[in-house]
Amino acid sequence: PLLLLLWALDAAGALSTCRTLDLEAARLKRIEAVRGQILSKLRLPAPPAEPGPARALPEEVRALYNSTRELLRQRARLRGAEDPQEYFAKELLRFPMEAPPDGEGTAG
Repeated sequence: PLLLLLWALDAAGALSTCRTLDLEAARLKRIEAVRGQILSKLRLPAPPAEPGPARALPEEVRALYNSTRELLRQRARLRGAEDPQEYFAKELLRFPMEAPPDGEGTAG
């Protein structure tokens, strides 16, 4: 009986058509697929080259950035906290969506 059971298990294993799943290979394949989709969206044939060491910004650019940042901070302090109820519909603007009929809306 034990021999018959071992033979049955061996035969069942031979009939199995399932392959073992290599999760690491599947993960790497998925990463490559996503990378390809991103490159396709960006219309790039290959990933861009690795950037070299960052170049120092010119002092004029750095000064302009810092002064703009400081100006925005000052404006935010002067403005204070906004009431959430005042956020919507402070001002109503109307835009005509249809062109006026001939003869209307023209000066002259």
